[in-house]
Amino acid sequence: MSKALADAIHLKDENFESLKRQNGENMRLKKQLEATKEQLETTILEVSKVKGELDSALVEVSGLKISIPTEKDAAVQEFIGSQAFHDAFRPHCIRAANFEKRKWMAVLDRYDNGSIIRKYRDEMDEYRQKGEVFVLAVDPNSDDDFDNEASISEQS
Repeated sequence: MSKALADAIHLKDENFESLKRQNGENMRLKKQLEATKEQLETTILEVSKVKGELDSALVEVSGLKISIPTEKDAAVQEFIGSQAFHDAFRPHCIRAANFEKRKWMAVLDRYDNGSIIRKYRDEMDEYRQKGEVFVLAVDPNSDDDFDNEASISEQS
C-alpha cells in the first residue's frame, strides 16, 4: 500500500474514533438530560402539591384571622363586661326603659280607657312573678282593635 493510502486510512480511523467518542459523550449527556428532565417533572409535581397545601393553609389562616378579635374589639368587650360600664350605663338604661314603659302605659290608658291593661293585668302579673318579660302581641284584625279605634275617634 502506498503511504498516502495508509495515511488516509489512519486519518479515517482517527476521525471515526473521534466521532465515536463524541457520540458516546452525546449519549451520556442525552441520558443525563433525560434524568434531569424526570427530576424536574417530579419536582414540579411536588412544588404544585406543596403550593396547594400552602394555599389551603392560607385560606384557613385568613378565616382564623377574621375570627380573632382585634385588640380594640377585645378592649371594648372587656369594658362592656366590666363593673365600671354597668355602674355608668345601667342606671341610665333602666331610667330610659322605665320612662318608655310609663309613656306607653299612659298612651294605652288614655286611648283605650285601660281595657287592654285590665285585660292582660293578671297575665302580666304572672309573668312578672316568674321574672319573665311580658310581650303584648296586638292582632290588627281582631274585633277589639276596631272597638279601640272607635274609642280613639270618640276621644279625639
